[in-house]
Amino acid sequence: MDEAMIRDAARALADRLKALLDKSMADEIRLTGDEALLAQGFAESVAELLARPA
Repeated sequence: MDEAMIRDAARALADRLKALLDKSMADEIRLTGDEALLAQGFAESVAELLARPA
């Protein structure tokens, strides 16, 4: 993932999580398989970006 894709994925994921949180006050949130893959890919990409030397 390049930085633009990471940014777009982060925004999409944040929007989805906000909608789930706003809709329900449940103790847990369930993601679809695609959303979970997006979250995993995003987290891995952020970790890779942070590990790069400046």
